[in-house]
Amino acid sequence: MRGPWAIAGVALAGLVALLLICEAAGWPFLRGPFERQLEQRLQREVTIGDEFKLRLLGSVRLRTDRFVIGPPGWAADAGQPSGFVDAEGVYLKLPYSSLLAQWRHRGDPAAPPLRVRAFEVDAIDATLWRLADGRANWQFGEPKPAPPGRDFEAPEFERLVVGRGDVRYRDAVLQLVLQAQARTDEGSQAGRSARGVVLQGDGSYRKAEFEFRITSSGALPLLAQEGQGEPVPVTASASAGQAKYAFDGHAIDLLRLHGFDGQFSVQGNSLATAGAPWGVTLPTTPPFKLDGQLAKEGRVWKAAVREAAVGTSRLGGHFTFDRRPQVPLLSGKLTGERLVLADLGPAFGAPRGAGSGRPPGADGQVLPQREFNLPSLRIMNADVRFDLEMLDLGTAYLRDLRPLQAHVRLQGGVLRIDEVVADTSGGKLRGALVLDSRPAAPRWDVDLQLADVRLEQWLQARNPRDEQAREGATAPAYVTGSMSGRAQFRGVGRSTAAMLGSLDGTASLWVHDGELSHLVVEALGIDVAEGLGLLITGDRRLPMRCAVMRFVADDGQLKSELGLIDTPDTLVLVDGSVSLAREQLDLTLMARPKDFSPLSLRSPIHVQGRFADPQVRLDAGRIGLKVLAAAALAAVNPLAAVIPLIDPGASTGTRQGCGQALQRLRSARTGEPAPPARTP
Repeated sequence: MRGPWAIAGVALAGLVALLLICEAAGWPFLRGPFERQLEQRLQREVTIGDEFKLRLLGSVRLRTDRFVIGPPGWAADAGQPSGFVDAEGVYLKLPYSSLLAQWRHRGDPAAPPLRVRAFEVDAIDATLWRLADGRANWQFGEPKPAPPGRDFEAPEFERLVVGRGDVRYRDAVLQLVLQAQARTDEGSQAGRSARGVVLQGDGSYRKAEFEFRITSSGALPLLAQEGQGEPVPVTASASAGQAKYAFDGHAIDLLRLHGFDGQFSVQGNSLATAGAPWGVTLPTTPPFKLDGQLAKEGRVWKAAVREAAVGTSRLGGHFTFDRRPQVPLLSGKLTGERLVLADLGPAFGAPRGAGSGRPPGADGQVLPQREFNLPSLRIMNADVRFDLEMLDLGTAYLRDLRPLQAHVRLQGGVLRIDEVVADTSGGKLRGALVLDSRPAAPRWDVDLQLADVRLEQWLQARNPRDEQAREGATAPAYVTGSMSGRAQFRGVGRSTAAMLGSLDGTASLWVHDGELSHLVVEALGIDVAEGLGLLITGDRRLPMRCAVMRFVADDGQLKSELGLIDTPDTLVLVDGSVSLAREQLDLTLMARPKDFSPLSLRSPIHVQGRFADPQVRLDAGRIGLKVLAAAALAAVNPLAAVIPLIDPGASTGTRQGCGQALQRLRSARTGEPAPPARTP
C-alpha cells in the first residue's frame, strides 16, 4: 500500500517543486501564451517585451521591459485614433477577484471597473478617449450601449506611478480635452535620493481652456490607495480663462489628491467662471481674489476662506463641497465685514462694474436683459448661511444694513433665500425670495417687509436751509418719521427685465410720527410766495399726519391705488402708473393747499417718459390760463395781475383724507371692506 501513496506523494512534491521553480523563474515560457490569452480576453493586440517575469501566487504580477495594448477593433470604424497604451519598465499587479468579475461581466457596460492593485512604469505613452454614447477605448470586450444614467467607468488604480509619460485624453461625455506630461526628476545633489514629480498640461473643459502644473519635492505616485502612503510636499498652479489657482501643501497622490491639505489662492474676473470648471455654482461677480486653507477627505472638499475680496466686498467663511451624493452639495457659512450690493449686480444681469449711473442699452432699456445662467442651478445643491456685519446698499443716500443674516438653499434647481433679517436705522428688514428654475419660464416669488425704520437716520440727504442748520446745529433730514411697508410680488422670466415685466402683486408703504420739509411741500405746490419766504427766513418742518402709498402690479404694470402725504399745510396726492415691461413712467403729483397763498401756480407735476430719460413737467394748460389772466389784468392795473394767482386754500374737509387713506390701506391688507367715505 505504501507504493501508490509514496508515488503520489513524490508526484505531488515534484509538482509543487515545479510550480515553485516556475514561479521563481517568472514563468518565462508563458510569455507567448499569456500574450495570446490577453489578446483573446481584451479583444485587441497585446505585445509583451522579451524581459518577462510573471508571478501567479496570490495575485497576478507582471514585470516586463515593454507592455503595449492596442486600441479596440471598432476604433477605426468610429473614426478614432490608433494606439492605447505603450509602456516601458512595467510592473502590473491585478487581484484575481477583479479578473473574475471582468470575466463574468465581459461586454456588459454595467460591469464593475477593472481594479488594478499597482501599475508602475518608467515611461508611458497613452491615448484615452470616450465617445458621446459612452463607449471608451479603456472598455475591454465588445461594448454595448450605455444604460440610462450610467457611464462606463475607467479602471480603478490603488497605486499608479509614472516616471515619464505623455497622456492625451478626450472625453465627449465630460466635454474634456487634455494633454498632460508627467516626469520624475532625480535629485542631483550627492546623497539625495528623493525624487520629484512634475505633472503639467493643458486642454479645455466645456470649451473653456485651461493650463495646469503640479510639482512635488518627493517620490509621489499619481494614484495611491486612500489611507496608504506618506504625504509629500506639493505645489500646484492652474488657469482657466481669466481665473488663476494656486496651492502649496501636501498630498499622498496627484490624481485623486488623497491627503490633500494646504494653502490656496484663487483670483479671476468672476466667481462664476472660477467655480464652473469644478462643477460649483457661484454668482457672477466683479473681479475677485481669495485665499485660505483647502483640504480633501475622500470625496469631500473643505475650505476655510480667510479673506475674499470680491469687487469692494470683504468676505470670508467655512465651506464644504461633498461630491458623494448624486448631486454634489455645497454647505457652510459666509461671513464678512462688508458685502456691497453692487457686487452682486452681475448675478442679476447688470454689467460688471455697473453703478447707479450706468448708461442704458442701445435700445434705451435700463433693466438688465442678460439671461441668468439657470442650468448652473441644477448641477449642485447648496445649504449656506449668511452672517454679515454689513450690507452696503451702494448709495450715498441710504444707510447700510447692519447686520444681515439669511439662509440660502438650492435643491433640485429651486433657489430659496429666506430667514432674511437685517437691522437698519432702528428698524428691521425681513424677507424671502424663491426662484424655481425648473419650468421653461422660471418662476419668482418675493416677500419683503420693512418695520419701524427711522427715516431721519436711514436717509442721508440733509436740509441745509432748515432753521436748525442756520442756527449752527447739524442740518436735519428733509423728512422724518417711522416707516413700514411690505412688498409681495410674483413673476416669471429668464432675466431681470423679463421677471419685472411680468410682475403681479402689491407694495404698500406708510409713515407715521413724521415731519416733512415745508420748502419741499411748497415746491410741490409751485407756491412762489411761500417758497421765497422760506428761502429767506429758513425752512421749517411740517408735521405729517400720515404718508401712505399702495401700488398694485398686474403683468408688469404698477398702478397707484392710493398715494397721499397729509400735512397741516398741504395734502399731496400721487396718482398714475409705472410700466416695468415697457420701462415707462406716468405719474402725477398734485398739491392741495389748506392755507391762503397770494402767488401760487398750483399746477400738477407730471413725471413721464422712459426710465432712461424721465421727463418732469408742469400742467402747461392750467398754468397758461393763470398767466394769461394775470397778463390781461395787468394791462388794466398792474396790481390786479396777482388776482388769478391767489389760492384761497382747500376746505377743511380734506383733513379727512388721512384717516380714509389709512382705513383703505388697512382694508387692503386684512381683506375687510372699507367704510364709505364721509362727505365733509
